[in-house]
Amino acid sequence: MPELDPVMRLTKMKTTTILRCQQEQDCIPCVQVMLHLGLQGEEDEFLRTHIWISAQTYPSFRCALVEVLFPCGHNSSLGSLQFDCFPVALSGEMHITAFTSPTYESVPVLKHTHYGPNCSWRNAKDAVRLCQVPSLEVFTGAEEAVVQVRNFPLGQNFSLWLYLNQTREHKGLDHPKQLTGPENVSVPLSEVFHCLCLQIWPKAEDPPRSYLCPFARDAEALARSWARSRLELITAFDGTLSLSLSAPCDLSGELVPCWRGDWPACYPLHSKLRLALTPNELQEFPGLRPHPNLCVQVRSNGSTHLQSCLQEDSPGRQQQLLLWETVGPQGNSSFRVLQRGSWVPMAQAISTRNRILREALQRDMKVGECTQVWGSEDGEMDVLWACSLEKYCRTHRGLAWMVVLLAVGSILLVLVLKKETLKGWLRILKEDYSSGGMLQGRPVLILYSPDNASFERLVGVLAAALAQLQVSVSLELWSRGELGAQGPMQWLHAQRHQVLQGGGAIVLLFSQGAVAGCAEWLGQEQKGVRWPLQPDSTFLASLNCIMPDFLAGKARDNYMVACFEELLPAAEIPELFRSVPIYQLPSQLFSFLLALAGPGAGREQRSSLRRRVAWIGESLARVVEECRQKEPSWQQHPPRLPP
Repeated sequence: MPELDPVMRLTKMKTTTILRCQQEQDCIPCVQVMLHLGLQGEEDEFLRTHIWISAQTYPSFRCALVEVLFPCGHNSSLGSLQFDCFPVALSGEMHITAFTSPTYESVPVLKHTHYGPNCSWRNAKDAVRLCQVPSLEVFTGAEEAVVQVRNFPLGQNFSLWLYLNQTREHKGLDHPKQLTGPENVSVPLSEVFHCLCLQIWPKAEDPPRSYLCPFARDAEALARSWARSRLELITAFDGTLSLSLSAPCDLSGELVPCWRGDWPACYPLHSKLRLALTPNELQEFPGLRPHPNLCVQVRSNGSTHLQSCLQEDSPGRQQQLLLWETVGPQGNSSFRVLQRGSWVPMAQAISTRNRILREALQRDMKVGECTQVWGSEDGEMDVLWACSLEKYCRTHRGLAWMVVLLAVGSILLVLVLKKETLKGWLRILKEDYSSGGMLQGRPVLILYSPDNASFERLVGVLAAALAQLQVSVSLELWSRGELGAQGPMQWLHAQRHQVLQGGGAIVLLFSQGAVAGCAEWLGQEQKGVRWPLQPDSTFLASLNCIMPDFLAGKARDNYMVACFEELLPAAEIPELFRSVPIYQLPSQLFSFLLALAGPGAGREQRSSLRRRVAWIGESLARVVEECRQKEPSWQQHPPRLPP
């Protein structure tokens, strides 16, 4: 309308959430609207106008009309108008509009959006009935988790829902449970994953819900999530390799393709081959082609949790050589060979065979005899080739058999001519049997901190020597696949139970990293340089299994402590672990093996074992020296017992 003089205008709007109560503890939130009024133009005797206030929420609409009459003599600021109040839903949204009537072009319309509070509002918990919910407490036992529903409001009914909190959807363990009073709800421990959450809400229309996720930081619940997960590799008709991880919860990690040769471990192919893990979705590595030796690992926080291979049986993995060809900008190629986790130049890797084999491999790659596993082009072109060595071995089999038959014939001839030599061989075989018999089948679990790759190889040499003495050795290094499938805690508990039931021993092999891990577990300050520790390492998990035995003084009969004296002085082993015998290796290796064997060793067995100790000690000493010097190019193969 055309403007008249004077005109009342709205200068400012302010909204506040307050409570409207029918009685104590039965209130509803509502929106209080404060309008500031002003005058535009010269005053008359009386100023009469109407003010509209409207509040719109889904699905309701409310409004108020106020008539305002002012006598003359007021200045441009006429005061304020307060309206109490428009009901608003918990966590609801209200659109408020205020304007004068009649409406003028120069007089603005005020608009504001107000957001209702939720039950975390300090005034809501004790006053709004919908926000009064029971308290939930969760207790974890040996076989189940128990949800205790306490402090139940009188006269109300509630629904309790247990579900797995996933990004794509919430998967309920069961239908919501109706509660009319305090109650305990049990969940089998096999269903308790780290994404298990609870919701509770009152029986009302569109009620607010309270959430609780008590296992989000529970290490054992996370381990169960990994143990229940499955990694599946899929080969499509077009020759591409896809994979899918089915898991009860969202898991963070990365997918890493790896290669298995004639060794038990699986080594990563290339640093460029990494994929962020997306559970329950089909994923694909660009350029990666299926091969029987190919596997995919799921890694998280430095640990391998799952591994799946295209061909699980070992015969398909024999005599396969993996080569890495790098083609530079000028078109020149260089070749490396994967040997037990390390890429070494082809000339160095195959020099022990011959130059002819090296040239034959390069020729086979050019003519297509080798299989291209993966190729990448980004400035430099990297190509991974898999070449079968079967045909090269077949060429020399006839000659090899002739050499073997000739050697056997020569030995038999010598034995016939010298019967005393035959007696000596029989005596050696007898000593082998007697020395191994005292340790045969003795179960031993070795716990260690994987400080670095060299130290892990050293532990592997010790374990291999014990295995050749017929000791039944359990070692994380040899059980990565089983450990990834079960989870660290379940695997460790099972191994500890098996060793103790079989009358065996648990060996704590201390290093700098193990000392640092114990200090962190005990909450002690560490002096000097802090050793880098992984929070989910198997060694830290093992401390949760064995520490109670040491703290209760029950460790002497079942535990042994050892260290490599050149890498860690025995004096640095924590005081708590000195309640059991400590052996410094390799100088006290004989005493260490006798302790493993127990008191039943006879004189002949001890004498035979002492001869084996000399050989094992020399092997360990060489490896310890190489480990101490931290030579990255060092490679160690498990030794064989001499005759």
